[in-house]
Amino acid sequence: MPRLAAREISRIETAYRSDLGTLSWAWVVRADGEVQYRLSQVDGRRERNPWQSVCHLTTVERRAVGSDQARATDLLIRLARERGHFPVVNRR
Repeated sequence: MPRLAAREISRIETAYRSDLGTLSWAWVVRADGEVQYRLSQVDGRRERNPWQSVCHLTTVERRAVGSDQARATDLLIRLARERGHFPVVNRR
């Protein structure tokens, strides 16, 4: 699992492979409840794209995932799949 920044509750990586190349995205739940993602690698080369907001968690949701990193990771996986992304298998 990728290292977390101080303001992150959870982080996952998703990937997509085609004949054109391999794309990887980073997904995070931040401490303020913001869920974001960005393109992080293209064919293994690191990218620095801006973060795209997915949603903002309610106070109740933020409390629930803030105390349980596994729950926050499961939330990210569900949101990524809903948007057509494929989480990397070794997530924990």
